[in-house]
Amino acid sequence: MIEMALIAQVLVLVLVTVVFLSTGSASMFHPLTLYLIFHGLVFVMRPILVHTQHFDDVWLFMGYWPDAQQFVFTLVVSSVALIAFAAACAWAGNIRPDWQPGGAPPPAFSFDRVDIVAFLTTAALLAPLAIYSAIQRQAGASFDGTGDVQMERDPTTGQPIYTNTTGYIAEAHSMGLPLTLGLIWICRFHPLSFIPFAGFVAYRAYLGWGRWAIIMGILGLVLLLLYRTRTKWFRAWHALAAVPVLGLFTVLGNNRDAFRDVLAGDAPVSVLLKFNGGSGSGRALDALAGQDLANFDFLSFILWVVPKQSATYTWFTQYLQLFTEPIPRLLWPGKPVGAPVRWVELNDYGVFYNLTTSLPGDGWMSAGWIGMIVTMVVVGLILGRLHRWFWTSGFRNRYAVLFYCAFLPLSLQWFRDGNITIVKFGFFSLLPILLWIGLTRALRAWGILDDDPLGPMVAPPNPRPNPRPGLPHAPLAGQAIVGREPS
Repeated sequence: MIEMALIAQVLVLVLVTVVFLSTGSASMFHPLTLYLIFHGLVFVMRPILVHTQHFDDVWLFMGYWPDAQQFVFTLVVSSVALIAFAAACAWAGNIRPDWQPGGAPPPAFSFDRVDIVAFLTTAALLAPLAIYSAIQRQAGASFDGTGDVQMERDPTTGQPIYTNTTGYIAEAHSMGLPLTLGLIWICRFHPLSFIPFAGFVAYRAYLGWGRWAIIMGILGLVLLLLYRTRTKWFRAWHALAAVPVLGLFTVLGNNRDAFRDVLAGDAPVSVLLKFNGGSGSGRALDALAGQDLANFDFLSFILWVVPKQSATYTWFTQYLQLFTEPIPRLLWPGKPVGAPVRWVELNDYGVFYNLTTSLPGDGWMSAGWIGMIVTMVVVGLILGRLHRWFWTSGFRNRYAVLFYCAFLPLSLQWFRDGNITIVKFGFFSLLPILLWIGLTRALRAWGILDDDPLGPMVAPPNPRPNPRPGLPHAPLAGQAIVGREPS
């Protein structure tokens, strides 16, 4: 039964992909493309490996083993979620990518002194906070009451919370990504402008945690490169360049302190070449046995708990966290951890600490089939409409291009985590870009740089004496004669 369901799972993905490609709107700039990649990895490839390679690590961690019926039911729910999202996103974003609509020339951007001053002001305001946060976080977070960043784990939800600082400071280093991408963009891909971006990636690799920031940052950079070359799909060299990135992702998944240990001399360099993981026999394939791509496993657990074990749904109350999350815990010591109203606590039925529900799982927890379909359709409509806006007018705006290419990779985090994570990650990832846009508009509206004291001083030409009074000057060499009818 499971084998037939896995075959059907593959066929559904292929069918949705073929229909999507036939619409003519498919490209790497379409949110549905990213969801198809996400679904293929976690809801098609993962269950195949779980069934054929006996990946049991996550089941052991959660304390839950699905039977064949539950396994198949999870496949069905994920496929229905795919169809609901694909239908909504493809319909709302059904526009053909066209760099020259109506025969108009493709946009060619240039940045004037207002753009540059606004960006430098943005960097001057936010970069110090990002650097301070990076310095604080370089030793990681401590759970023993020592260190610059101290945390404790909530006994009910298992979520880590800051005790001596606030997330606005501890996570501000994430603003390094949009700032470095913006520098590359405003410098028009000058080779030296890539140095800060490489430094950010190296810092995240050293930190060990937050590997998804590396993936999303590089994906955002690739989207900007695709836009610059006016291409819709990855090239072969993009795929080759992705190999070391995925290798880095896997190495850090097996050992978060790999780079830290090598630099400190506590581990040999060969540690960075160890790609096998899990509790298996040391096979390279075991690197896929961990929690990185285990959203199928997590979804199966959620479907088992809700509503049979929990006897209720969340009824979308998890989104009330949007109103409580912005308040720093230092100002509200008793602030609820997570949503202020909790109808379902997954940890009451197993171990779900630090695991993610995924967008389909979050929707299922809200109201079963109805909640899952509503969640997938609403998110699909939002992202599809954003795609339509980009190809209607956004691709001609230099700020909108950077905003879209920085935001679109965040949707992968939304697909994986569900809930309000898109707002939390989007805050730090988009704040520098939005501030840059706001400062630019303010400078133009106020005309502050109209009389630029740092600009070049251009004096009017000295008038030549007229040897023939009463007659106009003879034109200078190369000067057009204005106002005379051609003979």
